[in-house]
Amino acid sequence: MSDETTQIPEGTPETGKSTKIKVSKKLIITIASIAAGIIAAAAVVFFVVLPLTKSSAKADEFGWYHDYDAAKELASKQNKSVLLLVSETGEDEYSKTLKDAILNTKEFTAAAKKDFVLVNIDVTQAEYQKTVAPENATEKEQKAADANAAKFKRNMQILSQYRTQMTPSVYIATKDGYFVSYIVYDSSITTPAAYLSMLADKTEDIKKVNDLAAAAGKGSGIEKVKAIDTLYEATDENYRDFLVDVYREVPELDRKNESGLVSKYVLATANSDAVRLYTEGDYPGAAKIFADAAAGGKLNKTDAQQSYYTAGYLLGSVGSQDYTAIIGYLQAAYDADPESEHAAAIQQAIDYVKSTAPSADANAGAGGSSTEAK
Repeated sequence: MSDETTQIPEGTPETGKSTKIKVSKKLIITIASIAAGIIAAAAVVFFVVLPLTKSSAKADEFGWYHDYDAAKELASKQNKSVLLLVSETGEDEYSKTLKDAILNTKEFTAAAKKDFVLVNIDVTQAEYQKTVAPENATEKEQKAADANAAKFKRNMQILSQYRTQMTPSVYIATKDGYFVSYIVYDSSITTPAAYLSMLADKTEDIKKVNDLAAAAGKGSGIEKVKAIDTLYEATDENYRDFLVDVYREVPELDRKNESGLVSKYVLATANSDAVRLYTEGDYPGAAKIFADAAAGGKLNKTDAQQSYYTAGYLLGSVGSQDYTAIIGYLQAAYDADPESEHAAAIQQAIDYVKSTAPSADANAGAGGSSTEAK
């Protein structure tokens, strides 16, 4: 692979300017596994102006719920899987066609409800206005806007977890909310019977995830850690955040790191927690999550270097002007493993940021940034 330098592009929606950090393409590929969640979260910006049209613990006339958390709770109680539809009614012809011809028909819902709890997050540009109170709003109007904003925020979290980038999108999750499958819209499937047949083909996939999840929920110590790792590895890497409450236990289950997996799951947990803060706009907080994980003493030196580097890279990519923090994180990354194959590229990034930063900040970063980052 070429080891050319790549620059973080200038310009972000938030600042209009970003710090360029020159790094090797090889290093970018190396950190991709932990930065993937952050990058995917950024893609969900598409939905920042698209809120939920409904939020109800009751099913609509077609049998679809519009409150994801309530639907997931119901699925757990009824021992059913979750079928999630993300649509854009009124503005997306594909969503309308899929609903009218298949998903909202009695033939489909009557059969699908036997195995699934159906939940629809429907997004539309017009509904966004409901999250903002009018000028000189009454107390009642402000409360309504605040409630809509809270629903919007929750649904953005859900869409972020599902990596939703288009409508219509359909997903299958287990009764525990663990990802099973993403169903790409297929215009050649035009009847309820054909769609039901396609869902039936997912039965073995659902069973596999449920069995792995059951195994991961049993036992203790190293055996449980191994079961968690099996479930994690069997899950599509884009949807492992759904397992965070499961693998968050690993360091406690294996305090002596007998499995050799503690570093892996401390880093995975940091990534999940950082994604959450990133989607909320707390970029310094997201970066600190990675830095704290690296400083906690449970990461091996390779993962610690990646974690510190991701902290600095994240801040630079969103246009942060906190050069002291960026340089500090990058310096800490270098110090974590000065002999690694990536150390030279990290040093290059440090030198570049110092050369472009205001002199006071650069000098502050050079004089002890490693300690500050930790």
